[in-house]
Amino acid sequence: MQRHAEIAGGGIAGLAAGMMLARAGWSVRVHERSSEIRESGAGIYLRDNSLNVLDEYGLFERLAEQGTRLERSLSIDRDGTVRQNIAVPAHARSYVVPRQSLVDVLAYGARQAGVEIALNSEVQSAEPDGSLLLSDGRRQKADLIIAADGFNSRIRDGLNIGARHWELDTAVNRHFIPNRLITPKPESIQYWSGNRRIGVAPSGPTHSYVFIAFPNRDSVAKRLPLDLDDWTRAFPLLREQLPVIAAAPTTQYRYVMVECPRWHSGRVAIIGDAAHGLPPTLGQGAGLAIMNARTLTEALSREQDALKALPYWESCMRFISDETQKWSCRYDLFTRAWPTQLEFLRPAIFWAFNNFPSLTQRMRIADRGLTITPLSPHSAKAA
Repeated sequence: MQRHAEIAGGGIAGLAAGMMLARAGWSVRVHERSSEIRESGAGIYLRDNSLNVLDEYGLFERLAEQGTRLERSLSIDRDGTVRQNIAVPAHARSYVVPRQSLVDVLAYGARQAGVEIALNSEVQSAEPDGSLLLSDGRRQKADLIIAADGFNSRIRDGLNIGARHWELDTAVNRHFIPNRLITPKPESIQYWSGNRRIGVAPSGPTHSYVFIAFPNRDSVAKRLPLDLDDWTRAFPLLREQLPVIAAAPTTQYRYVMVECPRWHSGRVAIIGDAAHGLPPTLGQGAGLAIMNARTLTEALSREQDALKALPYWESCMRFISDETQKWSCRYDLFTRAWPTQLEFLRPAIFWAFNNFPSLTQRMRIADRGLTITPLSPHSAKAA
């Protein structure tokens, strides 16, 4: 008998999980409370742990043509000193793509696989027995419920598993610029000045993505539109680029953190930001969501009973997300809370990561993705 899944949330995690389960033979319905599948206008970083999964499902090429493959990553101090200048290895792909392009490609893949995407469909709660309650009072039964409804997840919080989420003390502006004037090369650059950071990268043939991170207490930095005089004093190297950045559409939000003691309860699985919301400092929010959706599908293929598959899935995957959360928060603190009077010591941290690759490996554990988990689909085939 065909198994059925109900998924709350039509974002990256929900669409990825829906597509993968449908390709594995499930019937799937995705509930999206909005009237369309839409992401905020910005770019997003993707690395091999997610790109390999998209490759497996035949979606990578469709997405890659809308993004930019990075060839180099740099970190530059306020005075122009280059602290890091790293060529991206050919075997470790890194792309920046428009967020909307990613959800569009995943929605395409989901619909091609037969997933029903129900728009204007708001989920109220779920029960461990496999019941999904919609806001209009309807109740849907399924073999599997997936909570992919974001860091402020109603389903997760309604399960009473001790989860919590909160805002961190870092704010960020995301700018999506409809040209490549400030990003002519396929490289990602982070500029540092005190407790502020500006990241610049191309995002496809026609767009540039810029993020500006700063302590939430920095009232001048929070002003929109940007105070160009203030930002130019902080980042004199970007004197010409800042007016272009300031003129682009901007969204501002706070970094968030999710603590979720368990990723499952009965027949309910929690994925994406609902399970492991984290600061975007390592560019792995989407990567973890896609990777965990893939391994959830693999676990359910190896073990037909969701009550057994979900604990196995979490035991195999949790350590990667937990470590990535920890290092993302450390990176955030390194940026936001480093004492300005000790600014002269910060280059020593860059030196350590440049000269001790084991540190980078520990920090970027998620980049290795499916190669370090028993739920790798490749290991199953080999066995």
